Amino acid sequence: MNRNLLKFIVFIIAISKLALGQSPEDMNNVFQSNAVMFNIPADILKSIAYTESRFSHVIPDDSQSACAGIPHSYGIMGLRNDDWFGRSLLDAANLISATPQMLIYNYELNIRGAAALLSKYASEININRKNFNEWKPVLEKYSGIPQEEVKEFYSFDAFKVLSEGTNTNGVTIKSHAELDMRQFSKEINPDNKLINIQSDDYPPAVWDPSPNFTSLSINQIFAVVHDTEGSFAGAVSWLKNPAAQASSHYIIRSSDGYIIQLVREQDKAWHVRCWNGYMLGVEHEGYVSNPAYFTEAMYQSSAALFRHFVTKFGIPVDRNHIIGHNEWQNSQWVSWMQTNYPAVDPTCNTHTDPGQYWDWNYYMGLIAQDTTPPVVISHIPESSVDSVMPNTPIKIKFNKTMNKTVTQNAFSINPTINGYFTWEDLGQTLVFTPTALYALATEYNVEISATAASLFNVPLDSTYSFSFITKSYAPLNIETSYPVDTQQDISTTVKMIINFDTPLLQSSLSGNIFFQTEAGSSVSMKNAIYTEVNGKGVISFSPLNKLNEESNYKVILKSPLKNLVGGELGNDWVINFKTEKNNFVLGSVFDNFEAIKNWQDPDWSGSTVGTDPNLTSFVLSTMEKVDGSSSGKITYVFTGQDGVCRTFDGDKPNIGSNPDYKVGLWIYGDWSFNYLEYWFYYNTSTNVIVRVDTLDWTGWKFVEIPISSIAGSGDRLFHSIVIRQAPNGATSSYIYIDGAQYRDTSATSIDDELTTSPGEFYLAQNYPNPFNPSTRISWQSPVGSWQTLKIYDVLGNEVATLVDEWKEAGSYSVNLNANKLSSGLYFYTLRAGNFSETKKLILMK
Repeated sequence: MNRNLLKFIVFIIAISKLALGQSPEDMNNVFQSNAVMFNIPADILKSIAYTESRFSHVIPDDSQSACAGIPHSYGIMGLRNDDWFGRSLLDAANLISATPQMLIYNYELNIRGAAALLSKYASEININRKNFNEWKPVLEKYSGIPQEEVKEFYSFDAFKVLSEGTNTNGVTIKSHAELDMRQFSKEINPDNKLINIQSDDYPPAVWDPSPNFTSLSINQIFAVVHDTEGSFAGAVSWLKNPAAQASSHYIIRSSDGYIIQLVREQDKAWHVRCWNGYMLGVEHEGYVSNPAYFTEAMYQSSAALFRHFVTKFGIPVDRNHIIGHNEWQNSQWVSWMQTNYPAVDPTCNTHTDPGQYWDWNYYMGLIAQDTTPPVVISHIPESSVDSVMPNTPIKIKFNKTMNKTVTQNAFSINPTINGYFTWEDLGQTLVFTPTALYALATEYNVEISATAASLFNVPLDSTYSFSFITKSYAPLNIETSYPVDTQQDISTTVKMIINFDTPLLQSSLSGNIFFQTEAGSSVSMKNAIYTEVNGKGVISFSPLNKLNEESNYKVILKSPLKNLVGGELGNDWVINFKTEKNNFVLGSVFDNFEAIKNWQDPDWSGSTVGTDPNLTSFVLSTMEKVDGSSSGKITYVFTGQDGVCRTFDGDKPNIGSNPDYKVGLWIYGDWSFNYLEYWFYYNTSTNVIVRVDTLDWTGWKFVEIPISSIAGSGDRLFHSIVIRQAPNGATSSYIYIDGAQYRDTSATSIDDELTTSPGEFYLAQNYPNPFNPSTRISWQSPVGSWQTLKIYDVLGNEVATLVDEWKEAGSYSVNLNANKLSSGLYFYTLRAGNFSETKKLILMK
């Protein structure tokens, strides 16, 4: 087979199976099939994937450096492409007739390429492939680590997981008792009984010096938590490299908390730029995007080391002095530093480690070895007469992270009612949600017995109790709505949201909510949902079909609507609104969100902070879309203040630098009042943040900006969509995104050809033309009629129907998405009553 053709076929496979959302079953099958294909034990492949990534496909941003400048590794198998660790990525790609980019973005090809490379090394070294002990030199060669004394760290990590076995992220490695772990020296394997060289500063650590330090030039005021953004062995290798110009005082292994000291505590390590003269630095094996590395063994070992810093140097046990490398993003810390250490620039750093998965509450408690009893600092509901709705959750906030099981067992409520427990604030707030309604006009007593205990099993000093009385009656009121009455320029795909002051009796919803045209005709609804947020009722729904432009509509809420205590709305509530005119002009679409492509989950980015990683996500969705069959959906949950949800596109499409161009996306707003930002690079790596809007609407809205408003010079690369938490913004919601495009605003728009009050039929030339893959067709009609707009190929075959319905007099436009059509000449024909006209359009892919 022709080699270029083979690469093209592999590329098609790659783009159809991206490195996102793979199931454990699929991953296990991929390991097994490649093990058979290349005559390698499957567990050998898995041990490398575990060591390099904990079975998580890593797609680094090459425009951003990793912590301490360590060269990036690529994919689930940690392939390399740099001058220090070598070119395993290129070699592996060549062995399977693929491009390096395919192995970066596709986890299956990443595993296949690594397997081919391992098989090649096994043949060169001539090992018995069935004997696991003989794979040690193959693993060390695969690592690319140039120092002989460091290579063994890599093979030890792989052998350790092979020896012990694991089930991580659904991928299983069985325990291999036949492995001889005695072949590793004490410096590598703490279980070996050879004599090692202990650190003079901290004897539990092994002394393994780096040349990268400044002698006797540090004032040890702070201690910094880093993560390596790579494997333990790779990080040790890099930090001992004189050319790296980077180091830390210590580095800790994830699997067992093993510690190496690289720089004496009396010397300045090179880990935090302008902070180096004041800060001890400790690297921890792992990634900001992968909590699997932050093990109990690592936390315990690190906390003991930091207690040593506290004792030896008098460093206060607080979050101003024990910090993360990302503390420059913390505005409170920056302000504190500017006041207390004005000689130090608190913003001189750029990295985001250790990231949101590092459990600071737990870690600081470990360092302090906190033996003080926990205290209840607040509770909800507060005691007051006739004040509590019959479904109100109970929240009890402690001043420390609690032992969840013990504390739940200490909870009681009288009269008894069934419910379930959840936790908030990283284990400091206990939430009891009743599964039935409290009795009306009844006093309830809540008690937390003294057996409730902190995470370190320190109990309360005494029992804590409070009471509340449920409501007997309350009227139903509407607090806010979107739209408000008489609001103009509302999206034709608006999502209605009505917030009530109390929870609703759901049986009263039927027959009491109407969506109508101005003339009183019913508008069909979709996605009608009732929810309760913070103990208040919320109704939301959308029109089944897009509303007419510049038209009046109304929502009627009838007076019999009731809340849980029987209070009625009292009077009909009417919300009148008018839809907007669609002024959208189609340009060159560079992403129609019909596939994930190289969009990353928000947790992938170190810039995402202050979010719940389990509930924040980016997926494709068919629920709402502008065109095609899907759109992108960004769901976010902020856990505090100043949260940032960044969704990164690794393709970083180039939108050029022409000041006459604009770039934008369709955004389905969520009425959250959070900020919407587009992020760009110029000169390939300099980041520019543009705040483009406030999310104060619902439904689809095209949000675009001129390229001239993006700071910098040269071509701009559009790389991220960001939701930034506003002071008054919602803490949780979601938006949809679709139809990313850029367009030339100096070109004549087809709208310029249409009159505002059409007096005759007119079919405009599609715009843009030629196009790829989307174009817009507009027309005007002086009278109402049944209208059709169809697309034909050069043989006269109908290939698409864009319109087939009654249209009133007016101006109209519709988008044609030609993703499924091949390049060439096509025709479009408009028929409206006795009017018929045909024009040409050209698709160029």
